[in-house]
Amino acid sequence: MTITTTSSPDAAATAITPPRWRAAPPGYAGTLGLALLLALVALAAWRLGPDLRLLLRPASAASAMSLTGLDTAATRALAQVLLFEQHLPRVLAAVLAGGCLGVAGALFQALTRNPLASPDLLGITGGAQLGLLATMLVPALAGAASVPLLFGCGLLAALCVGAAAGGWRASPLRLVLAGSICMLLFSAVTTLILAFFEQSIAGVALWASGSLYQAGAAGWLSAAAWLVLPLLALPLLVRPLDPLALGDDAAQAIGVQIPATRLSGLMVAVAFASIAVSLAGALSYVGLIAPNLLRHWRGVRAARLATLVPLSALVGAVLVLATDSVVLALDLDGTLSTGVAIAVVGTPLMLAMIRHGGVWLRAPGAVEAPVVPPVRGGFAAWLTALPPVAVIAVLSVGAALVLLLGGSLGPTLIGPARWLAAFGIDGWGWGHHGFDQVARNVLDLRLPRLLCALLAGALLAGSGVLMQSVVRNPLAGPEVLGVTQGAALATLVALVLWPLAAHSTLAAAALIGGGATLLLTLMLNRRTRYAPLAVALSGIVIGTLCTTLAQWLIVQESVQPARFVVWLVGGTYGRSWADVRGLLPWCVLALPVFALLARPLDLLALGDDQAAALGLPVAALRPLALSVATVAACAAVAAVGPIGFVGLMAPHLATLLGARTHRVRLWLAAACGALLLAAADIGARTLLAPREIPAGILTALIGAPYLLALLVLQTRRERGRSR
Repeated sequence: MTITTTSSPDAAATAITPPRWRAAPPGYAGTLGLALLLALVALAAWRLGPDLRLLLRPASAASAMSLTGLDTAATRALAQVLLFEQHLPRVLAAVLAGGCLGVAGALFQALTRNPLASPDLLGITGGAQLGLLATMLVPALAGAASVPLLFGCGLLAALCVGAAAGGWRASPLRLVLAGSICMLLFSAVTTLILAFFEQSIAGVALWASGSLYQAGAAGWLSAAAWLVLPLLALPLLVRPLDPLALGDDAAQAIGVQIPATRLSGLMVAVAFASIAVSLAGALSYVGLIAPNLLRHWRGVRAARLATLVPLSALVGAVLVLATDSVVLALDLDGTLSTGVAIAVVGTPLMLAMIRHGGVWLRAPGAVEAPVVPPVRGGFAAWLTALPPVAVIAVLSVGAALVLLLGGSLGPTLIGPARWLAAFGIDGWGWGHHGFDQVARNVLDLRLPRLLCALLAGALLAGSGVLMQSVVRNPLAGPEVLGVTQGAALATLVALVLWPLAAHSTLAAAALIGGGATLLLTLMLNRRTRYAPLAVALSGIVIGTLCTTLAQWLIVQESVQPARFVVWLVGGTYGRSWADVRGLLPWCVLALPVFALLARPLDLLALGDDQAAALGLPVAALRPLALSVATVAACAAVAAVGPIGFVGLMAPHLATLLGARTHRVRLWLAAACGALLLAAADIGARTLLAPREIPAGILTALIGAPYLLALLVLQTRRERGRSR
């Protein structure tokens, strides 16, 4: 933008000329668009060619009679059914879904001035999942009403993300984090609903992994009809969105109505994404990859949005149709999902973009991660004054009280007299004598799962403290770094292959999966010096791939999909004393290791150079601490599944209670994680008894609002400081 000032006898007048855009080479964008269009036509012709030959060439139909056993007319009729009811609708759905996601990604990135904005990372698809679930459970909402319902749910999700991030001008880290947290929250709500409608689990899991299967042309025609509205609004929106790249002040100076433009742009982008979701489900990364691939072409990098949007639509359509064609060509038995294949292809592309991202992505101080300021005094100060033996005694008494309370609560209330009678002790004045077999059986069901919750919660919390300290990222944790998702995928594979596998086998599988994902995440971010945004994005991308593969595996295991879906969110249902015995050694080994790492981690917080000057072997400490954190998290996942938010939230709670040194923070975070998961276990079996809610859902329902509130409070503090 150029500002020129002229003088007049009356007053100075300021003239603002429109911004000058660096145009692409003449004809480059048109040539690229034509090439993409030809590629799209070629793919469609290759997919539909066999059916067209049967319809148009009698010789081909005659040769097919020997294979089908039908006469010419019947063979042509079969080809017509296959073409117009299956193959053509699937090709058109791939083109439409890919094009809509490409357009939605380009619009979201223009609205937020964030190259990482997309329908999946901003939680739009997570909100649309709730709408799709409603159409499955209420048939009256299906059909023509499905797209408006998905649009409403997706728009609500977008508004939640924007409110949590502090507006669409928030930093990329905050937007991505808010979107990821909202997506996990919506997923938890969806799983909670499915706990009451188990017959819909397989269908939702299939949709969650992405599928282009079309039962006739009705779905495509309905989506195409709803596409008319956003297509009509798109030309009116593209022109005012271009100046937003210069900043709000510059755009407002040339007459752009910023609030109206952002709201209308948001609605149009959500509309395109909703249409794609109604056709194909959650196709990860298409809306993110398509515009970013174009930005790597020199001739399109600085093109106007009017050029970028149609090219993004073509790239998205080619990407989805090509991937679907490869899936159909390689997967003859039809068990591979298109969404899984796109996630497998898109994950390396996403990781490459993160690895070679701009300065804003690589610089450790480019974005600020949400932190919890420690409070002075309080429980942590009192805990610091105690010797280690007293600390252990306090935590042991607290665990005993939790076991007493948790064992007593439930549909069958166990009072003090029945507690004593369960172990053959007289009531001593409480009115119960003799042995109570019912109480003993109830306690044998409740106490092991409570102990598993306490031990697993402590391990996850300790793992979160180590990861956040070593990576120097308050967003780091087993969930964000992909450790729990990788461990869950490996454990799920072990359960599928060996349904009666021992705890040691599951722990080994979880350690392999979690260790591999953490190693990959850290290796990819060495050059970024483990910047918060780069590490968080890498872990989210790898974790999303692991979750997608796990959901696809669940769809294949059609015998017990409900069991695997419930396990995938984590819980303590059915845990026995054998699980406690398998988990207890890991906790015993972790206690002295955590204590030995506390002092070195305090020195590491001073900075690598100063820590090395004090004699700390920084190069050896980082992999050692991360290995310990991975082992602790994987041991917990093998016991209770991939329960989320405990390892991320418990260290923040410890800091909130006043923990400043790692010696106090490790103990206090472990206690918070244990109490949090134990409370989730108690609530899981009492809130909706006799039905049980997976404990992982409750931790998500608690943790997600907490982290969203943390984002909102930090935004308010920053705005208060800026004033």
